[in-house]
This record gives sequence, C-alpha cells and structure tokens, in this order.
Amino acid sequence: MGASLVTARAWKISAVASLVLVAGVFVALLGAGFRFYVVETPSMGTTAPVGTLVAVHPRDAYAVGDVISYSRASRVYTHRIVGVTPQGFTTQGDINGAPDALPVSASDVVGAVTFYGKDLGFVVKALPWLVLGGVLVYLLSLRQWVGHGRRWRFRLVGWSLVASFASLWVRPWVNMAMTGYVAEAHGVEMHLVNTGILPLKVMGTILASGQDSVVTQTVADAAGHYTVAPHLALNSWYFALLLSICLAPLLAALVIRDEQPMPAAVDEETVPGRMRRGFSSIGPIALTVTASVVAAVLVLQMSTNAAFAASISNSTDTVGTRVWFTCESAESTTPGALLVWGLTVAGTQTDLTANGITGTVRTANGGTAATQSSSSPCPHDTRGSLLLNGATCIFMNGTIASSDTYSEETWFRSTTSSLNGLLMGFSDNSTPTTGNQKYFDRHVYLDGAGRVVFGVLAGGAQTVVSSPAGTSYADGAWHHVVATSTVGTISLYLDGALVATRVNLAAQAAYKGDWMVGCGALAGWPDATGVGRAFPAYYTGNLRLAAVYTVALSAVQVKDHYLAGQA
Repeated sequence: MGASLVTARAWKISAVASLVLVAGVFVALLGAGFRFYVVETPSMGTTAPVGTLVAVHPRDAYAVGDVISYSRASRVYTHRIVGVTPQGFTTQGDINGAPDALPVSASDVVGAVTFYGKDLGFVVKALPWLVLGGVLVYLLSLRQWVGHGRRWRFRLVGWSLVASFASLWVRPWVNMAMTGYVAEAHGVEMHLVNTGILPLKVMGTILASGQDSVVTQTVADAAGHYTVAPHLALNSWYFALLLSICLAPLLAALVIRDEQPMPAAVDEETVPGRMRRGFSSIGPIALTVTASVVAAVLVLQMSTNAAFAASISNSTDTVGTRVWFTCESAESTTPGALLVWGLTVAGTQTDLTANGITGTVRTANGGTAATQSSSSPCPHDTRGSLLLNGATCIFMNGTIASSDTYSEETWFRSTTSSLNGLLMGFSDNSTPTTGNQKYFDRHVYLDGAGRVVFGVLAGGAQTVVSSPAGTSYADGAWHHVVATSTVGTISLYLDGALVATRVNLAAQAAYKGDWMVGCGALAGWPDATGVGRAFPAYYTGNLRLAAVYTVALSAVQVKDHYLAGQA
C-alpha cells in the first residue's frame, strides 16, 4: 500500500472521528438538559448579537438580571428578566425601550442562558448548505469528465463557491437593521443596530456587532426621503486580513500540482502525492476563483452601501412610532423604576409605580409653599407642573440602603442666574438645613452659570461630572436630565443626549437614607469648574416628574424618555 493511500485513509479516519466526537458532545449536552438556539433579532444588543448561538439550561429559580429563553406561540425568545410580578416574569431586550407586552409564566421558561457563542449561530445556519454543497462538489469531482489530475483543483474551487453562496444566503458579514424612526422638526431620528460581524460606520458613528445608535439625518433628497448609508469601518490591517482570506483559494490554485494517474490497484481517492505542475490548466481555474472573489467583493460592497430611508408625508404628521406617548408612562413603566412622583400638586406625592413610595412635602419655616403651574414639558401629559419657591422639600416616606447602581430623572425649568439648590439627591437626613447630615450625595444641581452638575461621594471624595461650558440650562426653557451610575462609572444626560461620563471611580458612600427632590444639603459642593460653593438648600424653579431607578438607564432608554415629552 502506497504512502499516499495511507495518508488519505488517515485523513478520512481523522475527519470521521472528529465528526463523531462533536456529535457525541452535543448528544451528551442535550441529554443533560441543554438546549441551543440561534439569535435572529437584535433586541439583546451586544449581549447576544444576531448570529449568536446560546446554550440554555433550566434552573430551579430565576432572578432579575437573568437572561432566559422562553417559548410563546411556537417561537422561542431570549430576553432579560427585569421584574417579577404575581403574573410572571417581566422581560425586555437590552436595547428595547420598553418591556415585553405580556408577562412570562414559569412554565414557559425553557431555561437561563449559560453560554454565548457569538457568530457561531451563523455557522450553524450555514452548516446544512455547506455540508450539502461540499458533498455535491466531492461527488462531482469523481466524475470521469473532471479528470483524475484536476480533482483537487475542482474541489478547491467548488468548495470556495459553496462557502461564498452560503455567505450570501446567511449574510453574516455585513448587515444592519433599523428598529424604528421618529420624525422631528429638524429631520428624522433613526435607531440602527449592526446585525453583522464586521464593524460599520454610519454618519460618523462606528458600530461593532450588536451595537446600536440613534442617528439624525437632517438632509432630505428630492423625493423627501431621509437616507443614511452605512459603510465598512475597517483599518488597513483588518482589510488586508480579509483580502488574504478571499485570495487564499486563488493562491492555492496557483501552487497545487496535478495528480498523476495511479495504477488500477491503488485507490484513486488519494491525497495529491507525486504530482507535476500543470501550468496549462492554471489559467481557467485561476479565472474561476478570481471571478468568485470579485463577486464576493461586489456583494460585500453592495451590502455595505445598503441605505436606510425614512420619509415624511407632510409637515404636520409625525412619522414612526415612539415607545411612549406620555412622559408619565415612560417613567412609570420602565423596568427598574423605584419611585415616580408626578410633581403636579403641592401636597403629598403619589407614587406612579406599584411600589407605593409616597413623597412627603415639607415647607421651611417662613418660606412660601410650592404652587401649581400650568407650564409643562410634556404636551401629551396634563396637569402642568410644580413651581418650587426656594423653600419646599419633597422626600420619600421611609429610608432605603444606597447603591452604586441607580438612575435619577426629572424635567426642570429655571431662570435663576445665581447658585441654585438641589434638583434631586440622596441624604441620611430629610431636613436639609439642620446640619445633622453625615452623608449627602448623588446630587443633581445647577451652578451659577446654569451648568448641570452630577456629584457623588466616591472613595470619600466629592466627584462630579457636568455639562459643557458655554450653555446655560437656566434659560427659562424646559430641560430633561438623567444621571446614571453603575459600579465605577457615572454619566450625565441632558435633553436625551450624553454630555459627560466619568469612569474608574472608587465605591460610592454606602448608607441608609432618603431620595429627596427640590432640597438637600449642598453647601460646599463644587460647581462645574470644581470650586466649592455655598449652594442654597432649596431649589427655585419648575419641576415635573421625578423618578429614581434601581438600574442604570441605557442611552436608548434616556432618548426614548426625552422623545416622549416632545410634541
């Protein structure tokens, strides 16, 4: 038996053994209760981008924060648990602006995700086509008209074409989805998600696989369409690597040697052994492979330049669907809401969530109580707002333990040109002027220049982020502010946009206290320039809707809340 025949059989045995081993592992995992699903929609963002293979296993109990797969109407969905109610689990995709419409009962849960195989789902979806095409090419290569000496070249070209067509069918490399758009006076805002493997750039924003962004297009074409076109965002090294992979079949075709016919006693299915270079046959093969590479490049370019468009039929109708129609519904139904006060009446503030955390109103001695105002930041909400006159304090009924993960949100309107008091904050004493506070931080306030500041006690030091210089938010207009915090990071959003972030923070002060609105011990805290100031204990101006969350709102959620207040 020739050495080449032994080598061929060794390769076949190795291939079969590998397939049997892989199949055995999957059978064992299935027997252990694991289930496997391919993510096909972008709702989980970077946690599980489109094309992710997730392994799911049942648990005895599930908690908020777990990513689960559940069955509904013969389909399986993979979302995160964001709440638990008597009716079941409340679930939501990581980049979705609102929770799923229906609760998930325990009987519908398949299990919790224990493994994320990013991009492996594309391989699973393409595998049947790859196997079928690979076997077909192999069988065709045995035909006599192929010629014994050209079989490996035929297989190489055929398998390359099979892989190319499978990529065209599955579309793993370049893809993008538009999950919604909203018409504004200045153009159209589009929510885009990268659902492919390669990074894309759209209107100056680079999105990796699973990342999403809200982009604004202000320029319309002659037909009134607002169009954006994503492009590949590859550096030279990345592009060179992809090009070398595409050219690999061509290079292999140039160096492979023709097989010499073997004696009849020798099995014809041998790996190329003694071969001679057949330059006369290289030309057609090289042209075929080159054509497939060019076709792949053209498809890649066409996919990259696919445009996403939105149109406005006239100047008065709103195109697209917002997640929430009112500001109250936006804040009170967002998962993780701890308390939401409407701030439309001067008395006790009813919690708009199901948690029942009411707000107690106290007026400083000799001060003027807050009054109702008809001014409102949210046209679809009624009942106006609350005007605070520098003497009103609203605080929660009962204390809770502080956390490093939370969000604060409110709408404010102020014309104060000097130092102003606290919009929102946390303190271990609900009487801000007594001087009895040992801890008071997690502040959102306006400084003398109208800049918004968010400050925390991190590692015992006052640490702040603020809005950029040059813009005063004490301009008499309504503004939306959200301050978010996770372990080691604080961020500040104004009018739906991120304006400041600070990372690598030490742990924030841990204590029990009250969330407070319109008041709080603030003296000595720095303004936006870092200089400590004698801030008053009470805020002067309008407030509408104050909310606290036990989670850090995402940029998309903040944007959706802001849009809920637009006409």
